[in-house]
Amino acid sequence: MPPRFRKPLVIGFVLCVVICLFSLLPQFIKVQLYPTKLKIVPGQHLQLSLKRPFSIYLEANRLDGINGVNGKTKLEKGQSGSCSQVMVRPEREGTGTLEIRFLGIPIRRVNLLVQEMPQVIPGGHAIGVLMAKEGVIISGHLPLRDDQGKEYYPAEEAGLEVGDLLIAINEIPIQRINQVDPLIQQEAVKGLPLTLTLIRQGQTIKEKIQPVKRKDGQNGTDRYFLGVYVEDPAAGVGTLTYYNPQTRQYGALGHKIVGFSNRELPLANGKIVSARITGINQGNRGEPGEKIGIFSGSNDIIGDISANTPIGIFGSLRNGVTNPWHQRPIPVSTISEVRPGPAEILTVLSGNEIRRFSIEIQKVYYQTNLRDKGMVVKVTDSELLNQAGGIIQGMSGSPIIQNGKLVGAITHVFVNDPTRGYGVFAEWMLQMEETFGRTTQDVHPDLAS
Repeated sequence: MPPRFRKPLVIGFVLCVVICLFSLLPQFIKVQLYPTKLKIVPGQHLQLSLKRPFSIYLEANRLDGINGVNGKTKLEKGQSGSCSQVMVRPEREGTGTLEIRFLGIPIRRVNLLVQEMPQVIPGGHAIGVLMAKEGVIISGHLPLRDDQGKEYYPAEEAGLEVGDLLIAINEIPIQRINQVDPLIQQEAVKGLPLTLTLIRQGQTIKEKIQPVKRKDGQNGTDRYFLGVYVEDPAAGVGTLTYYNPQTRQYGALGHKIVGFSNRELPLANGKIVSARITGINQGNRGEPGEKIGIFSGSNDIIGDISANTPIGIFGSLRNGVTNPWHQRPIPVSTISEVRPGPAEILTVLSGNEIRRFSIEIQKVYYQTNLRDKGMVVKVTDSELLNQAGGIIQGMSGSPIIQNGKLVGAITHVFVNDPTRGYGVFAEWMLQMEETFGRTTQDVHPDLAS
């Protein structure tokens, strides 16, 4: 072939390949979005379809309720082959597989798990979170200089760790954060190292620390410092998401509790307490609102915290809970059942009255790995918008209900649009509860009874 004809042919061939690849791109993306593990409930209907040269291969010996269509030809159970469209509607529990092929070559496998989901009592109750009933949490270290400019690291040298719960100084108990500084000044003036009583990973330990003395610039008196940041163990107000009567476990908040500089806070014998909402600071663009709540600490304890995870806190309740809107447990939705459209949330705006408010699920991310942001929701209820401006702090954990099932919980608000926020899937929360529930029962056999 003369060279003058070869170059246009090569360009034409490359263009054809590019056009073919471009036309196949949407199907490739669709295939990649199919999860490798898919949980559905008996009776749930799913439909999958692909265009040639993609196909879905079905084995002859497969779960009842998985049927395929290739053109006008139906592929009933007992027949194997490739299909362009598959309908999945199993009526009983079991497992199955769908194999995605390209030009007859397997490229992806979808493992189906057909299983009834647990039934839970939806929450909506206002709760306070106590990382401990007493003491203060050490949340950071800082260097100190004395009057001569010499630098010291008293907390680090004493072996204090971020997350330690400080419960006493020189055997004098600490109940709350406002006791710490006066107690340091009272005891340090004696000129001796202080003995700190700490709880670390459930163990009580004692450490000696030498305070650093400095002159107060305003009145010239001596002041003493330990070089630590401390936080009140009360982490604020949130919302209970659900209570599982079968396991006596709960899930709440939908996100992790963090402290100073976003450091993860250890549990330190954490508790949840019933709270009463006394006011609302309305949310505005760029300024998230918040619930103002009160609780009296140990007198209001309703449960223990066994896990502080990226998708919420989990633990056991001392007594069950009731919900005025759902007298009986409702099913938890699988991720595959959640759809964009109308839904509702349960939360408290005043006192301890749980109320229902309408929202819209605007976007659903059909995740295959556990994450805290599974859907985007928008508040559509005029009363909630008028009173709170949308989603506010303290609303985290508010259960999201769609079609009579618990689909998730509110987790985060969009800072620049308080009417919108994220939700975490209830299926992920149940999975996390199962993980830590088994661990708790191994450590505390009485919880398994």
